[in-house]
Amino acid sequence: MSTTVVIGFEPSGSARRACQAGVELAKRLDAQIHLVTAFSDGPDADTRITPERRRAERSVEGVALSCDPTGRSITTHALPGRTAATIVDVATRVEADLIVVGNKGTRGARRVLGSVAGAVTSHSPCAVLVVDSA
Repeated sequence: MSTTVVIGFEPSGSARRACQAGVELAKRLDAQIHLVTAFSDGPDADTRITPERRRAERSVEGVALSCDPTGRSITTHALPGRTAATIVDVATRVEADLIVVGNKGTRGARRVLGSVAGAVTSHSPCAVLVVDSA
């Protein structure tokens, strides 16, 4: 049985740290890796090639390469929608065993979980690892 890890990504420093942690863990588990980002681009976003889609695709592909320059196969997903819902949807579709997300650096008394991490943990079909990215 193969292990599958989904890593949620937003273009921020904290997300890159979560990606690096997720890739390292996936390597140890010899797992398949799916790197997921979401973008917002209007009602036709899933059928049109738009500048926002292109930016998201380039971003997630660049992060995949920077997180694993050794060439390990990482499947990238740049999809329209809300970040947390998109991560959970991909995890459900690929039957993930684990989702890895960052906490996006929420500070002070509110530093429990960021909104994306909180939503992912609330709706996830599998275990979730929230990487301290502060």
